[in-house]
Amino acid sequence: MTLMFFTIFVLFFLTLILMMISLMISKKTFNKREKLTPFECGFDFFSYSRMPFSIKFFLIAIIFIIFDIEIALMLPLIITMYKSNLFFWVSTSLIFITILLFGVILEWKEKSFDWKI
Repeated sequence: MTLMFFTIFVLFFLTLILMMISLMISKKTFNKREKLTPFECGFDFFSYSRMPFSIKFFLIAIIFIIFDIEIALMLPLIITMYKSNLFFWVSTSLIFITILLFGVILEWKEKSFDWKI
């Protein structure tokens, strides 16, 4: 037990020493404003960083993520088809697909699939 604490102490101390040496010998640079700002493709990085954008892009991304997760949840249905009772598998699959279709219909009725900006 003491060997473990000793090893942890030595590793912590060695890490601390290496960090201190790195800070002391590192090259000190004075970066310009361009180097300190994040680069976003297509945006002027000299402008205000909290630029408003259309909420449609956000909604389309959320819909994509939701349906991507639903497809990942459907993959185990194929694997379990051979290992479970046929009635149980069919009923579970139908319930899951019904919930997915209900979600698609709901998104369609809310016009979330309209890509007009």
